[in-house]
Parts: sequence; C-alpha cells; structure tokens
Amino acid sequence: MSSSRRGGSGGAFFLLALFAGMLGGVMGLPFLHMHPSAGVIVSHAVLMTFYVVCPAFLGGMAPWFLPELLKGEGMALPSAARIGFGVLAVGAFLLPVMPSVGLALWCVGVLALAFNVLATVLEMRSIPFRQCPPLVWAFLADALSMLIIAPVLLAFLLRSGMAGAGPDALLTVLRGSVEMTLLSVPSLGIILAALLPVGLKQGLVARCAPYAFGIMGVVPVLLWADHLFGELSSSVYRGGLTVGLGLPCLVLLVAFAGDLWRVSLPSGSVAGWASGGLVLLLAGWAAMLTEPLWASQTMQPGAFMLGAAGHQLVMFGSLLALSAAFYGWCGSRLVRRGRFFAIFGTVHAMVTFAGALCSVLPQMVLPAALLMGTSLLMFALPAGMVWYGMLVERTHGVTGLLRKQ
Repeated sequence: MSSSRRGGSGGAFFLLALFAGMLGGVMGLPFLHMHPSAGVIVSHAVLMTFYVVCPAFLGGMAPWFLPELLKGEGMALPSAARIGFGVLAVGAFLLPVMPSVGLALWCVGVLALAFNVLATVLEMRSIPFRQCPPLVWAFLADALSMLIIAPVLLAFLLRSGMAGAGPDALLTVLRGSVEMTLLSVPSLGIILAALLPVGLKQGLVARCAPYAFGIMGVVPVLLWADHLFGELSSSVYRGGLTVGLGLPCLVLLVAFAGDLWRVSLPSGSVAGWASGGLVLLLAGWAAMLTEPLWASQTMQPGAFMLGAAGHQLVMFGSLLALSAAFYGWCGSRLVRRGRFFAIFGTVHAMVTFAGALCSVLPQMVLPAALLMGTSLLMFALPAGMVWYGMLVERTHGVTGLLRKQ
C-alpha cells in the first residue's frame, strides 16, 4: 500500500476523532448544564475516550505508522478498517440519544480495528519481534485490550438492557481501569515515539516496552472484567490496578528519563505537543493518587475536587499526545510550508495546554471554554490544507503539492 493511501485512511479516522472531540466538547459547554439528559451526560463522559482516543490511535495512526515500523507493505485487513470506520461513525451519532446502542456499535467497530492491527503485526512484519520499537508494542497492547473490553462490554450491555438499567450504570462500569488503560497506553506510546530519537533502538525504553505495555494492556482490563462479573473485592481491584497500570507506567517513565540522559530532547511542534501531553499526564496521575490524602469529607457543591481535576488532566494529556501524532501526519505532507506549519503548531499547542490547565479550575470555566474552542477551530487549518492537497492530487493527477519530490 502506498504512503498516500495509508495517509488517506488514517486521515479519515483523524477527522472522525476530531468530530467526536468537537461533539464531546460542545456537550460540556456551560449552557448545556441547565437540564442535561442522561444521554448527554454519558456521551460527554464517553466520547473523548472511546470515540476519540481509540479510533485515532488504532484507525488513524496504525495505517500510517505500522507498515513503516514493521517494514511491511501495508495493513493486513484494509476492509476491516473501512467497516470499523462506518460502524464507529454511526455509533458516534447515536451515542447522545441511545447510549447503549452507540456503545454496542463502538464494540463492533473497535474490534474490527483491533483485528486489523493484530493481523498486520503477525502477518505483514518483516522484522522479528525483538526488534519492534516501543510504539508497535503500544499498538499491540491497545489491540489486546480491545479484544477483552469489547466482548465484556457487549455482555454487560445485554445484561443491563434486559434488567432495565439506565445510562448511569454505564458511567459506573466504564470509569476506572478501562478508561485509564485506554488513555495511558496510546498516550505513552505516542509520547515515547515523539520524544526519543529514531535511531535509539537499544535504549532502556526499548527493553522495557514489551513487558510494560503487555502488562498495561491486559492486567487492568482483566481485573475490570472480574470485578464486573465476578466476586473480586474492591480492595484487591484497586491494588491490582496499582500493580497492573501504575507500576508499568512508572517503569516506562524511569526508562524514558534514563534514555533522555544520554540524548537531547527534540524540538518542533510535534515534540511540543508530546511534552505538553506528558506534563498533563504526570499532573493528572499525581492528583488522582494523592486525592485520598487531601480529600475533605464535607465537600461543597461545585468545589474543586482533586480527583476529578486529575481525571480531566489525564484526558487532556491524552488528547495532546494524539495531537502530536496528528501534527506529525500533517507535517509529513506539508513540507513546503514547514516553517509556517512549525510556528502554527507550537502556538496551537500552547493554546491547548493553557486551556487544559484552566479547565480544572471552576473559576476559569469561561477562559477554558474560549481557549479550547479556539483550539478546536485551529485544527481545521492543517486538516483542511492536507485534504485540499490530496483532493487536487487525486483529481488532476498532480504530484508534489503536499510533499517534495
């Protein structure tokens, strides 16, 4: 498969993720908080993780990154990616009005993407597993998570639908290890790939990645499934999350710091997005872990809650990491506008980072809404430039509009 076709397929998923992100952001605006329906609440909580992070990572990044990383010829199941895109797009539209149906369609669509990633790694690779870079292991871990999460979630939706459970039950089930796994695995994979030099193949991260990503992708979601349908106690569940999710993240971060000690941190808009995402992830994890030490028993309505702020920071950290991949995809096609694109991407990253920080403070709701709204609009410029160039190339048969010869 040619690079242009890989870029087009990935671009469709990036645009789907951008639409879902805009929809979720609009649902979080203050004027919708007056009389929000249960479907709106579930959609705002679920859209960002399930319809932004997952499609953009497995459907948007995989067709662009995996063939090159595996030294293969393309994706193994391109038809599965097209089916997954269609099902996920329908699910995103139905989620606000029919949350259970939207999530059921998400399970089907994301399974198609996971099968495509797994088949590509197993069948299309031309390198041994021991030479796979960390990002490949992140793709594998995320795909394995989908193979566990999607069937379990479908079973829960069937059981809750027969029992007459409302949308509130979905929030209780989807928060915790599932959400943190779906946010942490792709984010760390992107950040490590963006901030570490390409030639650094025998570093600490490369040695730790197979084990760390493997544990992060399987252990937390298995504990979630047992806690949901089995008799796993809450204390064992929380302890298992610390071992299955927190410890591998810590190992990867320590290995990342060790590798950075030997090399210099790269520059550019992609590195800026990835660095901002790493800062927000670290701040969010620290806030959630330390909440029991500072939480007050008498919490006033609308007061600042450390755990909720940490969850929001982790979410925005993941979105900044995905934005780093998005700018890498666009930047590879806008070489002729490299200087302008680099400056624009840096300013865009700063606006988004400031909006994420403002969003965790109740007193900064208006500035956060303005900054994040501006950030969403700024995504339209690079996406429009790339898609216009691709359209001209395909319509008139002209080459070189997007990339240098």
